[in-house]
Amino acid sequence: MPHEHFSPEDVRAGQKLEQQGKVGAILFSEGTYQVQVTDGKEVYWPFLQITEEGFLKDHFCTCKQAEEGGRCPHQVAAWIRIFSGHEDPLHVRFRGSLWNHLCQMGARRHGYETSCLKGGLQTQFQAFSTTKKKLFSLKPLTAQGKQMLREVIVDRKPETEETSLKFSNLSPEELKLWKEGRPSHFLNYELSFWSDLAKGWMILQDAGKKYKISFNYDKDPLPKEIVVKFDDVEFSFYIAEANWPQIIPSLATVISPLKAHEFSHEQIRRIFYDPLRKVFNLDILKSEEEEKPVVAYPVGEWTFVPGKGFYPSRLDPLLNEKVIPTSQIGEFLHRHQHLVETHLVGSKLHLTPIPAQYVLFFDENQALHLVCYAFEKGDLQRPSSARYGSWVFLSDKGFYLLEDALFEENEKVIPQEEVAAFVNRHRHWLHAFEGFQTHIISVESRLTYIVDERGLHFESGLELAEESEEILDFNEWIYVKGRGFYSKTTRRAGQTIVPGLEVPRSEIAAFIRGHRDDLENISGFFSLESPLSASGLHILLDDKGHIIVKPHYTFLPAYQGKKIEIFENFTFVEKEGFHEVPGELRLPDPYFKEVVIEESAEPYFVSYEIDTLKPSTTFIDSRLQKPHYLYLKINSFEREPEGTWLLDLEYESDIGSIDVISIWQALNENKKYLFSNAGLILLKSPRYNWLKGIPKKRWLKKGKQIRLTTLEWIRLFVFEDIREPEDPRSLKNWNEFKTFEPALPFDLTGLKSVLRSYQEMGLKWLWFLYSHGLSGLLCDEMGLGKTHQAMALLAAASNSKSEGKYLVVCPTSVIFHWEELLKKFLPRLRVYVYYGAQRTLVDFQQQYDLLLTSYGTLRSEKSPLSEVPFDIAVFDEIQIAKNASSQTHKALKLIDASIRIGLTGTPIENNLLELKSLFDVVLPDYMPTETVYKELFVHPIEKQHDSDKKSLLARFIRPFVLRRKKSEVLLELPEKIESLAYAPLSDEQRALYREVYKASKEQLFKELHDESKPTPYLHVFALLTKLKQICDHPALYRNDIENYKQYSSGKWDLFVELLQEVRESGQKLVVFSQYLGMLDIIESYLAERKIGYAGIRGSTRDRKNQVEKFRDDPACEVFIGSLQAAGVGIDLVSASVVIHYDRWWNPAKENQATDRVHRIGQSRGVQVFKMIARGTIEEHIHTLIEKKLTLMEQVIGFDDQDQIKALTRDDLLELLRLMDNYPETN
Repeated sequence: MPHEHFSPEDVRAGQKLEQQGKVGAILFSEGTYQVQVTDGKEVYWPFLQITEEGFLKDHFCTCKQAEEGGRCPHQVAAWIRIFSGHEDPLHVRFRGSLWNHLCQMGARRHGYETSCLKGGLQTQFQAFSTTKKKLFSLKPLTAQGKQMLREVIVDRKPETEETSLKFSNLSPEELKLWKEGRPSHFLNYELSFWSDLAKGWMILQDAGKKYKISFNYDKDPLPKEIVVKFDDVEFSFYIAEANWPQIIPSLATVISPLKAHEFSHEQIRRIFYDPLRKVFNLDILKSEEEEKPVVAYPVGEWTFVPGKGFYPSRLDPLLNEKVIPTSQIGEFLHRHQHLVETHLVGSKLHLTPIPAQYVLFFDENQALHLVCYAFEKGDLQRPSSARYGSWVFLSDKGFYLLEDALFEENEKVIPQEEVAAFVNRHRHWLHAFEGFQTHIISVESRLTYIVDERGLHFESGLELAEESEEILDFNEWIYVKGRGFYSKTTRRAGQTIVPGLEVPRSEIAAFIRGHRDDLENISGFFSLESPLSASGLHILLDDKGHIIVKPHYTFLPAYQGKKIEIFENFTFVEKEGFHEVPGELRLPDPYFKEVVIEESAEPYFVSYEIDTLKPSTTFIDSRLQKPHYLYLKINSFEREPEGTWLLDLEYESDIGSIDVISIWQALNENKKYLFSNAGLILLKSPRYNWLKGIPKKRWLKKGKQIRLTTLEWIRLFVFEDIREPEDPRSLKNWNEFKTFEPALPFDLTGLKSVLRSYQEMGLKWLWFLYSHGLSGLLCDEMGLGKTHQAMALLAAASNSKSEGKYLVVCPTSVIFHWEELLKKFLPRLRVYVYYGAQRTLVDFQQQYDLLLTSYGTLRSEKSPLSEVPFDIAVFDEIQIAKNASSQTHKALKLIDASIRIGLTGTPIENNLLELKSLFDVVLPDYMPTETVYKELFVHPIEKQHDSDKKSLLARFIRPFVLRRKKSEVLLELPEKIESLAYAPLSDEQRALYREVYKASKEQLFKELHDESKPTPYLHVFALLTKLKQICDHPALYRNDIENYKQYSSGKWDLFVELLQEVRESGQKLVVFSQYLGMLDIIESYLAERKIGYAGIRGSTRDRKNQVEKFRDDPACEVFIGSLQAAGVGIDLVSASVVIHYDRWWNPAKENQATDRVHRIGQSRGVQVFKMIARGTIEEHIHTLIEKKLTLMEQVIGFDDQDQIKALTRDDLLELLRLMDNYPETN
């Protein structure tokens, strides 16, 4: 019970926690447990180790009470749950449980890996024999059951020595075999999912969860299958006849229609103990059916009776007796203690053993009497008491199992002539009895000792006994009343402490530890009192920079003025003796004496040991203290004309400060740490890496100032904790820098455009970068005028530098759009369009200011273009260069430009490596190497969702990235209303949809289940494409565009209705589709009905004319575009309705296309229809789009096949199962 191990207060508090349901999950392996206990808002996992007998062996908890006192209510609550009202702890009961025996059988049959199971969470798990016979099944019944099986089987994590409780009870031999790859069945099973399943079911049973057991029969009378059903899971095991003998005993641990009976054909109803006759009387109830013939089948040592269960074939003869005589009670209790405990009436049997206790005395014949008792002296000598072997009966208490009894008799008498032999045999046992201990020194003399400057000396002392003392002589031993037995001989074999022995001072502590038992026999050697009140270590730094560790002791007032010596962990006070320093005052070895840390050991001491000594340290030199905080303080901050910065910096901590050059010097000297006025500086910290690359010439005014470039300072600003300067001038410079305010104003003369307020803020940011020779990414959302802000920068730069040359690189589809904008808004700049077959660079330097080209041309002409120096290079839609291995990316990196500005609405479409690729184009060498970047950012953010690393990356790129959303800056932009337009499939579409899906379904499921083969992304993508085309129009799937009227399509009928409504309302319409064939159908329909339209596809050459026609011609009512070609670089604000005829996997692409209409210049509200074929894969695509949380939104969208490849094998299976459940495929 818990009160045996814990205080009453803890027991009450623990019982309350358990009663309130605060005990949660239980993890255990053999006798080692970790139990979840909730206390208030805190969750604790107390650790307990419990022996087979149910005793607490070890324990700890992370709560404050346990850390201070060792035990707590959380451990009590855990203890109560582990026992759950039983005598035995959970792990002992688990060994004999039905669940353990079934899963042991499963593990031996099928192996230990989850790969032996077929199926999955959506149906059930199964295991088969080599002949394909089902031997095991397991299926979840609820969401909670699915979650449990997901953790145990599907998402099972590898278990290691560091992460698993299951290694805590292994013997060295077991551990060695495991490391050699030869683990035993016990360990294999313990580490397997079988063990976790069995323990889970055991814990459910222990918690009182309902379950039902049933058996299935074949032709044989013996059941062939057991089926168990809990609320959350159901499972079954095939049980062969050879398996039943191991399973049968465990049926006694559960409620089952078939029971394992303890007796055969007879049942013991009650057991009575007769204290007068000292016998057991058994009341046996005979079955009425016993007279009838019983059909029985032998099963090993059991007999199976159909409908009743299993009975033992062989019965203990004692169980046939109605009276158990005195001589056989001990054996009866030994064999059937649980039976007696259950059926004993009128008395009680206790299964918890009690220790035997003794009273010793000599009688007048010098015989030694040893009288045994259980609880109080004489209790076993009462007439009503009895002893039966190891069991005793006390009339007022019941039956107890007596442990550690030296004899079977209640009183043992050792005759005088046998006393010496008895003492020799039982010396250690006698030490437990005051006045009967044995002493090694001779009876004639005793040892004394002295401590002087040479060491510890032993001498002969006074005689032991006086004449008045009662003395008994037993040849080898002399007994002195009240003191014990003394050896007659002067020196016994093996004795080392003799008169004349000397121990040097340096060896005294070790001598005491090695001879403690013998020294306890020397009167006055050990003192009961400690002179210490406190102790600690002083860690100092001497004038030569050496670390010195000194012990420091404080003594109790009563010992002030006395001579006290310290021998390691022993104190010595003259006339009192030695006392071992108490544990809480003991100093760690070897620091109970002064130690000077050697130079070779200093790095380890500084990096690790100084922390381990912290609990014992009462004083430490401030130069050796690790500061609680350390920030970089700016004393002065000045900008030089050439754009660099002069700074006076120092690191300041809670201890003091240190100038930056001291750290720089220590780094150059390859020091690992520095003792400073700011405390102990550990130089291996990555925060000092920025100093390693600073050359000596950058230090000015004897190290008081350091010169940094703006890029170096920004990188430092991101990673360091910086305190701003106090000097007013420096503070002004600092605030301008911190807010990215340009020091010099810009001149926009020549720009024929009025910037909006947010665009002017964007220009200020661009001008700041330009003024400091920096580059960046302008990532405003589509429609906010990134092009206008870039042109404003070009205007400001051309006004400040008359000879500057500028470069604009853009996609081919918008090159003439750029040309038109530059002519309209920057007419003063002489623009040369470097594009087409007649392109040449011969006259550019003399006759033009700005070179406009495409990415395709750049790739072809990278060598000549790399030789032209540009003041500013603008890269429109820079996400085209997101692949670092692409030719576009490599060509951009070759451009010779002082400033590089990238324009994009989607800096991250798929992963964070794309962001690094873009930075490598505009700001080479700012980002860390790819390996470091992955380790620092990609893996923590994309795989572990590390919010701190996400925040760090955001800080790292923030100075060079500007991104605004329409919702943040364009409050006057008209509303955009998005609607889902659902259309049913026509009968023709439905039949075709089913046919195509079912033709591919079986093969795809087979390929996805076969993990030995690559994931069939291409096949899945091909199926999805076919199904999406059927949803659009059967003519599109059959490639019969000209005869589209011969087919029926629910989505097409809805589109025609929407088109009619838009035309009747007098609005213009933009239609997007990803399929050119669908665009052909729409164009055919419009042409037949003489509805004016324009359009852009990938093959369109006159993009500009098509956009102008739609904008300026009132009769041009519809604009038709492919999502890829018409989704970027054009303005379609004359329309106010958008229809996405089919869905794209990428929400960024869809939104980008919609923003051709919903952008600056739009004066009406925009209605967006997204068409979906109901009950088809298109609904699931919509779900994926809505759930997509882009990295772009978190840190500052992908094509169909890329998105498919981002799905796992399980994701694809789930997708196919969803399709399988759609009514259109059934």
